[in-house]
Amino acid sequence: MRGKALLLIGVILSLSNANGPLGTSESIAQEPPPAREEVRLDAQIAPEDTVDSEHAVRGFVWDAVAKRKAVRVAALPPAPAVVNAAAPQTQTQTFPPVIDQLDIQLKHKIIATEVFDLLPDQCHGTLKHFYVRYEKPERRGLAGKSTVIVDGTLPDDEFRAVLVHEMLGHLFELGCLTGTSQAGTSSFRDGSDPVFMDDPSLAFYRISWSDSKTRKQGGKVEDFVSGYAASDPFEDLAESMAYYILSRDAFVERARTNITIATKLKWMETFLPLNPVTANGVAFWNGSVPWDATKLPYTWKGTTTLANR
Repeated sequence: MRGKALLLIGVILSLSNANGPLGTSESIAQEPPPAREEVRLDAQIAPEDTVDSEHAVRGFVWDAVAKRKAVRVAALPPAPAVVNAAAPQTQTQTFPPVIDQLDIQLKHKIIATEVFDLLPDQCHGTLKHFYVRYEKPERRGLAGKSTVIVDGTLPDDEFRAVLVHEMLGHLFELGCLTGTSQAGTSSFRDGSDPVFMDDPSLAFYRISWSDSKTRKQGGKVEDFVSGYAASDPFEDLAESMAYYILSRDAFVERARTNITIATKLKWMETFLPLNPVTANGVAFWNGSVPWDATKLPYTWKGTTTLANR
């Protein structure tokens, strides 16, 4: 009986130790998803192909939490052999905690940190949950007010481009550039959420749109940076952001002869000024509007000095 009792105590202590870190390292594991998380989908398929995007992102988040917990349990170090051993020195944090996850490959942490660092400082806290999917998901990217999910099987350049679309487009637009209810509501709605009159994004939407679904009369395909940008005001902004970050020269060239494109470029330069330029677009403007700004070739110049974080 004594041996069995000790064995039982040992099992209880082991379970306690295993559960401890998980209770503090990932807040999403302790709380249900937000009541509503608006999700924008990337344009790997034509916009007329629809899915229940909100259901998709919530279902994935819960699956990812379970997998992430399993990875962390497997990675827990063994108990120290010497009880009074000196505490290890604190290591310099090289990645934002939201990106520094055990189930995310190092190269994707580096790319994600480079894109994350392009966000204004006041927007960094907006990103609460970040996931990279390695099982070849149906969609290349999903994003909402606080969550970004990206396909980890993409080539590195495309992974970065999709992340720019999702993080610097949708997350920045929906989670950081927000108005106040006191200002009143506009004719634009993101799903069931109103866009308030003092939301900075509203100035961009109104360049080409009368409301969330209606383009202004007289607009033409050349007034959008890509075919997918003409889907709705939210994709218009996210695609324009990807074009601004990755194909700046083409954006500037088109702005010289198109007042609508010039106005969109001015909005980008006002709300997300970037100096120096972080990428060089390889595909220059040839008069043909591309379907997807994230598919255009570019040379990445931006770097993040991780040691300085």
